[in-house]
Amino acid sequence: MNGIRNIALVGLGLLISFVVVNYGAPLAALIFVPLFFLWFTLWDDKKVKQAERQQNRTVSYPHSGKY
Repeated sequence: MNGIRNIALVGLGLLISFVVVNYGAPLAALIFVPLFFLWFTLWDDKKVKQAERQQNRTVSYPHSGKY
């Protein structure tokens, strides 16, 4: 799995380099900055949902046993 991530990271770096060299930094920023913000927002939302699920699993209910 790490090999695939490393290859994807190298490919992303090459793509960004290609866009910057051929079209300039402002156009590259116009393309990649919104994509980064979208990725970051989705990643943050995933972390929040994971934390909520973990919290729901660890909540103890005071009257859940037999009386």
